[in-house]
Order: sequence, then C-alpha cells, then structure tokens
Amino acid sequence: MSSANCPETPRQKMIGMMYLVLTAMLALNVSADVLNTFVKVQYGLTSSIANLQQNNADVYTDIEMAYNLNRRKMAPVKKKADQLRTVAKELVDYIEQLKYRLVVLADGEEEADVMNIQSKDNLDIGGQVMLLEGKGAELREKIATYKELVLGYVGKRDTVLQRVISQTLATEDSKTDIGLKSWEASKFESVPLIGVVTLLTMLQTDVLKTESDIVNYLYYSVDTEAFKFNKLDALVIPDSRYVLKGETFKAQIMLAAMDTTQQPQVIVNGKELAYQGDFATYSEPANSVGIKKLKGVINYITPSGATMPKPFEMQYEVGDPAVVISPTKMNVFYVGVDNPVSLAAPGLSPDAIEATITNGTIRKVKDGNYIVRPDAAGKNCLITVSAKMRGQKRQLQTQTFRVKDVPNPVAKVNGLQGGKIKKNMLMAAGQVDVEMENFDFDLKFTVENFSMYVVIDGYLQEEPKSNKARFSDAQLKLINKLKRNQTLTIENIVVRGPDGTTRKLPSISYRID
Repeated sequence: MSSANCPETPRQKMIGMMYLVLTAMLALNVSADVLNTFVKVQYGLTSSIANLQQNNADVYTDIEMAYNLNRRKMAPVKKKADQLRTVAKELVDYIEQLKYRLVVLADGEEEADVMNIQSKDNLDIGGQVMLLEGKGAELREKIATYKELVLGYVGKRDTVLQRVISQTLATEDSKTDIGLKSWEASKFESVPLIGVVTLLTMLQTDVLKTESDIVNYLYYSVDTEAFKFNKLDALVIPDSRYVLKGETFKAQIMLAAMDTTQQPQVIVNGKELAYQGDFATYSEPANSVGIKKLKGVINYITPSGATMPKPFEMQYEVGDPAVVISPTKMNVFYVGVDNPVSLAAPGLSPDAIEATITNGTIRKVKDGNYIVRPDAAGKNCLITVSAKMRGQKRQLQTQTFRVKDVPNPVAKVNGLQGGKIKKNMLMAAGQVDVEMENFDFDLKFTVENFSMYVVIDGYLQEEPKSNKARFSDAQLKLINKLKRNQTLTIENIVVRGPDGTTRKLPSISYRID
C-alpha cells in the first residue's frame, strides 16, 4: 500500500527545488538580487504551507467521518491520525517560534515581521541561535523523532514511501574534506538571516508534506478492497517535480490502497504502461521548457469483478538550468588583481558545481565563492559552469565578461592635482602621492621616481629623478627659489602597481600662490 499525494500548484513544484540553493550562497558579499530571491521563495513557501494545512485538514475530516460510520475498524487509524496531527502541529509551531525569535533578535520586537525582514543580510543571528544556543541541534532531534514516528506507521513493503520520508526528513551529518559536518552547521552556519528563515519555512513544508503522505496512507490502508470509503485517489510519485532541460522526467504511478492480488491497467497520455511490482513507471524526455501536463487513468477490478476507472492528472515544470554568475565587485574583470565571483545553481550542491574560464584562471576559495585572474585586457572572459548530475557531467551555462586594465591612479601633491598652491604647503607636503579615484578595488600604487622643472626669470631649471615619492634635497631647493605666480611642473612620474608592473602618469603643474 501507499498514500495519495496532495495536489501542488506549478509554483509550489518550482519552489520545492529551490531548497538546496541556500547552501550555495554562503558568502559575505551576498548581492541584493540573491536576497530578494529568498524573499520570493519565502512568500511561495508560505502559500504552500497554507494549502498543505487545508488539504491535511480535509483528510482528517474524512477520517473522522469514516470513524463515525465504523468505529471498530477505524479506531486504530484515528488514534494514529490524532497523534500525527498533534505532533506535526507542535513541530511546525516550534519552527515558527524559531523564525520569530531570529527576526526579533535582528530587527527588534516592534519591527519583527517574518514576512518583511529588515536585516536580510545579517550573517550572525542564524549562527548565534541555531549553533551557539543549540536550537539547531534541538530542531534536529525533533525532526528525527518525528521521522521515527511517521516511519513507524509505514508497512515494510512500502519501500517507496519509506525512502521518500527518509530523504525528506534527513538529518544526518554531511561529509567534508576535513571530516563530518553536523546537520545544523551545514544548514545554518554563515547563512544570511533571510536564508535561515526561508530554510526553516522549507522544513515546515517538509513536515506538512510528510504529514499529508502519512495521513493519506493511513486513510487508504483500511480495507479499501471492500470500498468502505467514498474517496479513492490515484497516487503519482515523481522522482522530481522540477527538472532541468535535457534531463528525463520520471514518475511512479500507483493506486492508493490497491489490491495486491491484481495489477491495474495504467494509461498515461494515451500510452499504456507496464505494471511492475507495486507501480508503473512513466518517463518522458524534457526537451522543452514550460509547464507539462500528465493525464491518465488507472483501471482496477472491484470485489464484484467490475472494471472501474480512476482518472488522474498532474503538472510538472521543465526549466532551463538556472545559474547565477556574478562578480561581487563590479560587472567587469580587471587584469592583475583578484576578482571575486559568486556562483550558484538553484537545486544543486556547491560540491557538484565546476567552473572553467578562458583568458584567465578561476579558483574556488569556499562554497559559492571564486577568484578570477584574467590574462589580457581587451579580450573577453568566458566562464562556463558545469555540474555533476546523476553520475554525468552537464554544462549548465556560459557567461561572458569584459576584461580591462586597472585604470591609472591620479598623481597629487597635498591632495591637489595641479593649480594654485602656497609654497610653504608645497614644501610641507614633501612628496608626490597617487590614489585611485572612482574604483571599487582597494589597490595601492607606489611612486618609483619623478623629475621636476621650474621657469625662473625666463630660464628653465630642472632637477632629475627623485628618490621614490619624496622630493629630493635638490628638488626642495629648487622649490624654495620659486616666487609668487611662478610655475612648477612635475613630470616623468613612474608608479608601480600591485601586480609589479610600472606605468608613466601625466605631468602635473602648480602655480605658486
């Protein structure tokens, strides 16, 4: 036997596959676009929770009605259903309290609103509550207890449902290069607050979805061969309700509370499927994006020998591989410096993602974060993201970035890039400074040398190279000779960049005030 799934909207199906993206975005420089994506997912999941709660309430009502009609037969089922309803609600409420506590700590009690978080990018609150205060371990224990309870309701032969529940409510430690990482650390460590809250909402949907599977399973497990109830649904269990273009959609289709002595006839989209064991498997290549419809009928034999049809239909969505490749500083790469880049693929673990680049190198520094070093300016970089999916390597997306040289710094004396200056200020400054203007990277250029000349009484007087950025003694003596309205020109300014290369900057001129 198995259970009947609650129908889901296309938006719910797509939201479900956004779950794993949280672990791929643990970066200090999370962009506003990524944070806003979590907000959209949070709203979608909240809508899913309301639908699941309503669907579950309807099944509990059906069980109550069946119990009133046949108390002896329905008593064991009602007892389990009542226990399930209580435990599931307690767990969902507990998670809701955690979400509220997190937002209160970040935004304050008066401003706290789980659906409108102000401190979305806060990276500290999640770790404080879930790790340091131990709430993550406490939540892990509650989920494990809930999983043990619901698995106890499932028969040994119903391996499909057992596997789905075990995967949905998995709380095992994960393996890393340095050893095991706890479930709570892998979920909540260094995650932005909006990501933590969205993940907790996703866990609520997992709890409610499992409750839906089990309560339907219990409802249809009571002597359905005799058709004591007025509701009998087909069960469609897809491997995934959201698949990438190029993959294959698969679904297991069975009749809930079926008679194991017979094999129903399964017809999907006009094609009869072979019934193997307890279910028939439907597969269809995902060759184009969009909402796809799956419609069919299960013909089964009643105790009286009559053939009864049970129609069913569902939708699933095929989407293009969604890859986010974003430089965390700006929209171009610069030669000679480390260019931070964030990579994220919704629905895929960071460990499954690989990145290659043309005209440069790319190296991973931690989950979701990479450093790009382009080779030559004027030639684009192409970043290609691939992923290992179901044992095969697939190319997901290629994105083009422009490559530029780091712009020249600006030479100044006493903060002035030429113009009028008092002689005493010029003498006090004592050196030529360089600085980057309107550039996001924190780069330092150093002055190697420069020369200087003045015009006094119509005669050109020149002093050769300085010692680094400081005025030489000879240059200071030359400056000291200047009188009002006479000019000083600093030229042949040579600077050295952080990559070790040298550049020559334009001359700068000053008139003594």
